[in-house]
Amino acid sequence: MPRKKGDGKGQMGGGRKKGTPNKITKEKRDLISAFIDGHWNEFMEAYSQIADPEKKCRIFLDLLPYATPKLASVEYKDKTPTKTFRDELDEISGEKSRG
Repeated sequence: MPRKKGDGKGQMGGGRKKGTPNKITKEKRDLISAFIDGHWNEFMEAYSQIADPEKKCRIFLDLLPYATPKLASVEYKDKTPTKTFRDELDEISGEKSRG
């Protein structure tokens, strides 16, 4: 059973506050970034020597998500009222205008 706020047993939440970056994750990202920066020329030389276009394209596509943000799909639902087929017929026949 979860604790209730103000139960007299002390502070409830521990750990990082929301939005605080993880220190270890940042250190790892910095190390990976330094490695990539130090070996970029070697990578580009090896990449330029790949003859198979399919393999070259696969490498390019595999790296793409790290350089561009992924877009989330968005669903749009139109909430404006629409006329029913019956409304359209009534309007055409003039029934609504007669009252």
